[in-house]
Amino acid sequence: MTIDLSVLYGSASTTSSTGTQSALAAFKKLQATAEANQAADSASTTAEKLAAQLRDIDNAGIQTRNAQYKQINAQVESDQTYFQNRIATATSVDELLSDNRFLKVIAYANGYGDTYTTNPQHLRDILTSDLNDPNSVARQGSVQDLELAKKYNFGATGTLTDTNGNAVGLDASGNIVNDNTAVTPLPASLAKLRNITVNSNGFAQLDPSGNLVIAGNVGNSDANAYSKALSKTLLTEETAPDSTDTSYEYDSEDYQRYIQRTDVQTDVQYFKDNIGSVKTEDDLFKNTRLLNFILKAYDLESDEQYPGKIRQILDSDLTDVNSLANRFQDPRYQQLAKDFDFFNSGTTKLTSSSTVDSIVNKYQQTSYEQNLDEQAPGVRVAIEFERRIKDVTSTVQVLGDSVLREVITTANYIPPELAYQDTDAQVATVEKKVNVTDLAKDPTAAEKLVERYLAIKDSGSSGSSGNSYLLDLFA
Repeated sequence: MTIDLSVLYGSASTTSSTGTQSALAAFKKLQATAEANQAADSASTTAEKLAAQLRDIDNAGIQTRNAQYKQINAQVESDQTYFQNRIATATSVDELLSDNRFLKVIAYANGYGDTYTTNPQHLRDILTSDLNDPNSVARQGSVQDLELAKKYNFGATGTLTDTNGNAVGLDASGNIVNDNTAVTPLPASLAKLRNITVNSNGFAQLDPSGNLVIAGNVGNSDANAYSKALSKTLLTEETAPDSTDTSYEYDSEDYQRYIQRTDVQTDVQYFKDNIGSVKTEDDLFKNTRLLNFILKAYDLESDEQYPGKIRQILDSDLTDVNSLANRFQDPRYQQLAKDFDFFNSGTTKLTSSSTVDSIVNKYQQTSYEQNLDEQAPGVRVAIEFERRIKDVTSTVQVLGDSVLREVITTANYIPPELAYQDTDAQVATVEKKVNVTDLAKDPTAAEKLVERYLAIKDSGSSGSSGNSYLLDLFA
């Protein structure tokens, strides 16, 4: 549904006696649009709830699967550690070949899968193949079989010696040595597992200084390959879409046309292009165009001439009841301080993409409503009244909020001169006419009050109806 703005420019039936356009008629058109949008939002909300339910079901399945994956990954990590410890402590090939857990890592790391359980002997035969025997299992098998046999060389026989004929083995501390201090000879079949380079004749290779050449790391390489083969990547739960509500109750074709106006687009684009350059509060207050854009977004244009006040508002600690933002009854100041949070985060939050989008939305909406008010004076105040009255808990709040005060005093023929009395007298006067806390809870009553206010604005009588009324009020 669109707002028919002809009501703002049209026939005599929508024009007040003073010649201004009918604020009441315009407001009712806006309310009709809001009701249509609310119905659409309700349908959208139902769809969102259904999507959320399905998302929760899917995520429950993901959580169950991830719990299983975490157990699998923990087992894989345990197997890796076990495998590497066996490599470091084994004294013979036979003890390794009889260890299915050790064979499991070799099998999965080298593409043999569950062969370690379905045909473990075949895996052992490959590993222990004599590479010099053309009839050995590895030589008779596939390229994969031959590569595995070469990698581990478990088929080598005898004890290992280096190219100078020195025995290679372990000293008392378990270190690999070839200086005749070895107390435990090292089987040639374990040389590759201990990362000792063996030449084509089966001797341990020496560097020019006579030290054993240690190269590669079969154990680490296969432990990592095993992990890559069996580890599970945890699934990502589906997250809810951004819940920031950018819907506008008066959105319509007219509103969309308005925000595409050149002047509005120019202001919005300037703000988007330049807000990112604000690194400090000083940067913001030096650029009055940016600051004024923000103030208009929060309907605080009248404070443009008081930058010092706005700065104190932005710097307010909202947990301190005595901070300047909290000393005002007008909720716009608290909202400004809360949204930007200069006290805790400096300008970081101000320049975030979500805050920038929010300010732009506020600016477009406020500017649109101000434009409507120019055509039908009173509409803007009526709109704000309906938004704010829901949060009122005391009469004092009404007196401290220019919008609430304007509607309630005008609709009840309370003159502006009320402001000259002390607070208690003002409260008593307002409470004779209306119970503001009941009004806050009753949207229908609030709407009737707004309609009365707009009718009075249309008639040109806003509370100066004569001495009899004033005498009655202050008697």
